[in-house]
Amino acid sequence: LYGSPGRNADALLFGNVLGVTTSDVWLIIGVALATAAIVFFFYRQLLFTTFDTQVAAATGVRTAWIDALLMVVLSATVLATMNVMGVTLIAATLVVPAVVARMLTDSFGKMLALSGLIGAVSGFVGMNASYHLDVASGPTIVLTSACFFIVAYVFGGRFRRRAGTVAHVH
Repeated sequence: LYGSPGRNADALLFGNVLGVTTSDVWLIIGVALATAAIVFFFYRQLLFTTFDTQVAAATGVRTAWIDALLMVVLSATVLATMNVMGVTLIAATLVVPAVVARMLTDSFGKMLALSGLIGAVSGFVGMNASYHLDVASGPTIVLTSACFFIVAYVFGGRFRRRAGTVAHVH
């Protein structure tokens, strides 16, 4: 116990990739697989509940149960990634890729795939940038996601409007 590194406030707030253990990695893999299975098996209920709770409830979807399931998945994700990203960066890491994907598409299925891809690319680019710049990895990953957001904000509306215009012509 004396020789093992302890957790400090910086690691709790901003994460510490160097302090991630093998059990942390397995926990993240387990949560990711469980989340993917839940999204796969409950896709329609999640989609319906997310966009129109009242109609979903009227058609027989147990919206309270779906909301609770979504909160459990979100809580498990936050707990599993807390050591890596830290408390302050988890929200940005979860929200920004989804917002960027939403800015680029109106399809829920495409949005799920695109947000996962944006999150993975942000993580990869952010980790490499943090290594080469010798800065903290969590904030670098979030800043990389923020760059994706800025690009999507500047160019995303133009692509969506152009796609909408083309759809109206045909």
